Amino acid sequence: METLLTTTVFSLNPGEVAPLSVHTAQRLYVEDAAGLNLWVTRDGDSEDYWLRCGASLQLNRGDEVVLSVDPRAERAVRLALIAEARRPAATNLPHLVNRIVRRLVRGTQWSPNQDVVAAS
Repeated sequence: METLLTTTVFSLNPGEVAPLSVHTAQRLYVEDAAGLNLWVTRDGDSEDYWLRCGASLQLNRGDEVVLSVDPRAERAVRLALIAEARRPAATNLPHLVNRIVRRLVRGTQWSPNQDVVAAS
């Protein structure tokens, strides 16, 4: 089974500060930066994180983080938020067929030990 991912890419300019509320678990990935340009602090976490280009940090659901770019940075920092995408039901056809059959059987109140089917 392959994992489907959704990616949101954005940039922060030198000196820019941005709050971020995390609604689903995802990874913050630094796509482009010159040196130690991105500072990350998490609400309730005593540690601060300085991330380089190519580094990432796992963010959990419910995290409140603040992202900040060093004002002395040479250029904007490009970031990506990567999360597992919700899989559409049609991509797993056997599971979808099984769910439909169970709903149909439940709606007719069919029992394997009875010859009579009663509609609800």
